[in-house]
Parts: sequence; structure tokens; C-alpha cells
Amino acid sequence: MTKLSYGLKLKVVTAYLQGESSISLQRKFDVSKFSIFNWVQRYKKYGSEGLRRRTDSHEYDGDFKLRVLKWKKTHQTTYAKTADYFQISNPGTIANWQRSMMILGGQAYLEKTFSN
Repeated sequence: MTKLSYGLKLKVVTAYLQGESSISLQRKFDVSKFSIFNWVQRYKKYGSEGLRRRTDSHEYDGDFKLRVLKWKKTHQTTYAKTADYFQISNPGTIANWQRSMMILGGQAYLEKTFSN
């Protein structure tokens, strides 16, 4: 996946906040609607710094991942809102954790954990 520049993200967010539609921006800049909304949300919360790529790599342990997944299910919220709450820059990371848990047979464990 190509990493998009800070300048491009800022240009897209600025255009969106000035009233340009997400569909128009998708076509013009060849970016997903999901990315546009994610960038806008991060911009509103953190300002322009929220659009910068993180240079530090984050390693999340299993307990943290389970806590995030449990919070998401308990609050019945989106990946984007969960990522924002836990300050995880890419909501897709959480989706990957959930998919991995299901594939590895963790569904029963998750259901048991979340039933409390």
C-alpha cells in the first residue's frame, strides 16, 4: 500500500471541510472515502499533526489487543471510533486483530471474554 504524503492529506481534508464532496475528492485524488473520513476525524481531533505519519513503530501486546476488541464490542462502535479512542492511527489495525482472532479460533475466547 502506498503511503500518502502529509501535503496530500491536508489538501484533501481542507477541500472536504470547505464543502467539496467525498465522492469528488475520491475521484480527484484516487483515495478511498474511508481514508477521507479518517483524515477529517483525525484533523478535527489533533489538528494538522494528526495527518502526519507516525515514525515510531508500535508493538501491541495480546492483552492490549483484547482490551481494544472488548471495548469495541461493549460500546458497539466502529473501528474508526475505537482507533480514535485508543489513539491507534490506522483503524484497519483493529480489524486485522479481530480477523486474526477469528481465524485462529479465538472467537470462542472472545465470546467468553465479552459475555461478562
